[in-house]
Amino acid sequence: MDKAWRQFLAVAELRSVSLAAQRLFVSQPTLTHNLKKLESQLGVTLFNRSPRGMTLTSYGETLLEQARIMQRVYDNALGKLQQLKVEQESGLRIGVGMAWWHLFFRDLFQRYREQHPTAPAHIEIGNHLRSMDQLLAGELDLFIGHRIAGLNPNSGAVFTPLFKVRDACFVRTGHPLLGRAVSFDDLLDYPHLAVTPDETRYSRAVVTNPQFKEAEHHQYHLADRVVWSTSSMSAALDILRDSDAVMIYPESMTETLADSGVVPLALTEPQEAMEVGVYRLEDRISDDGLDALVEEVKLALVETNKVELTT
Repeated sequence: MDKAWRQFLAVAELRSVSLAAQRLFVSQPTLTHNLKKLESQLGVTLFNRSPRGMTLTSYGETLLEQARIMQRVYDNALGKLQQLKVEQESGLRIGVGMAWWHLFFRDLFQRYREQHPTAPAHIEIGNHLRSMDQLLAGELDLFIGHRIAGLNPNSGAVFTPLFKVRDACFVRTGHPLLGRAVSFDDLLDYPHLAVTPDETRYSRAVVTNPQFKEAEHHQYHLADRVVWSTSSMSAALDILRDSDAVMIYPESMTETLADSGVVPLALTEPQEAMEVGVYRLEDRISDDGLDALVEEVKLALVETNKVELTT
């Protein structure tokens, strides 16, 4: 707000040039000069001056009413600019796996947009190793994914477990293996379909001990099977529906995939639960904004009632 208007408001409210000068941290002669200059510019007398103080003329009363409106508009504008600045600086940059997007994060993001309509947001959907690489490069604030076995202990990333899920083997409706109990050996005759498979460049940079991933390959006999892969869930569903391929994916996606004509096999071997949680950099563990976002994630998980929460 213009300096002359602020000074007028102070004198009009305090009814004293000396008190207004003290509030505004200006000299009394300077304030008196500025008031006379304002009256000259407007062509009216704003104050009646007397030994008892300053009183407003009818012109002054009218100007005071309008000046207060201008002050509120000005303060409101500053408040909105500050809110926009905060939201622009604290936008969302998060990585999330395809399964977790469908399971709960899509609804969470909708709430986030309603609460922060002007804040920027970038959602990276994809492989956990690629998300880890982006986190370490400062391109993501955090990402949600399963615990990375063999992760480089010097990476600077900290994992906070949130829930547990188990994998299932998904196939098209009408698949030859449906309708009976299936062992991993039974999978040998069918192609394996990998969605967002690990990329070598990220594996080498992020994982220092590959034996855990090798154990998974051995469990599902991947070395002895035809392997197809794609980075697109849409393409994966098309491939599954048009073939006898088998896709390993979290069983929490059963309901979602059923709408696409894809269902889980009845496996004889029990699957171990894998931990899923939030990765963020060690130096942002006490970040209030990220803490609040993690709490929102926890609330969204409770609402889904489809996973085993970590206690």
